[in-house]
Amino acid sequence: MRGIVFALSLSALLVLRLAPPGSEQKTEAGLIAAWAQRQKSDPTTIKFEKTKDRQYHFATKRFPFDGELLVRNVVLEDYPGVNQDGISTGTVEVELQGVNEEFHRTFAASYGKWISGNTLYWDPKQQHWLTSEQYFQQVRERIPKQIAWPALVSFGWSGILLAIFVGLFFVIWRSNKRVKVLTQRGERSLQLSERNAQLAERNAQIFEQTLKLQEQNAKLFQDILEELKKISGRP
Repeated sequence: MRGIVFALSLSALLVLRLAPPGSEQKTEAGLIAAWAQRQKSDPTTIKFEKTKDRQYHFATKRFPFDGELLVRNVVLEDYPGVNQDGISTGTVEVELQGVNEEFHRTFAASYGKWISGNTLYWDPKQQHWLTSEQYFQQVRERIPKQIAWPALVSFGWSGILLAIFVGLFFVIWRSNKRVKVLTQRGERSLQLSERNAQLAERNAQIFEQTLKLQEQNAKLFQDILEELKKISGRP
């Protein structure tokens, strides 16, 4: 019996030792912990302290709010097939206590930008949650590495031109799939905002913010494609 207990203890210790430093978990608790840490590190955050389970004292410079923030729900979603690792997102649905219709009408832009940051992206290699900025930065950094130029040179210019066309087609195809996924996320964010706000004017404003985010995402993919074209045009 002692031997079994010792073996289990040793296995647990090895797992802890082998876990990457600073690794997070792809669970509701892990997502909330990562989200809370990013709220604290946000330079616009004045105060972010946990008062109860899923309840925080939150104050920010983005908009005039100093009060209780409640985590109402946590959504984990997987989108396999988009790339070799797939895309996994986590959204923390929150409610600011005491805000009214006037607040959402006046601070629609700043509130919409803040609420969009409550969606994080899971990095399966590094085992931690990324913000949307960090995730798309990784996408931009991976694209040049996916083109094996040294191997293509041996096939001459015809092989290089063919590879360029194939590469552009592949990037456009993947970009369209990512835009579709992000559009679905935007639509879901709108539905969640409708449930929380329960006000027609707020729904219209959040919808406008969602469209702007979609346009920014589309522009980001266009920038990635332009960058690939520049790389392809190099001798």
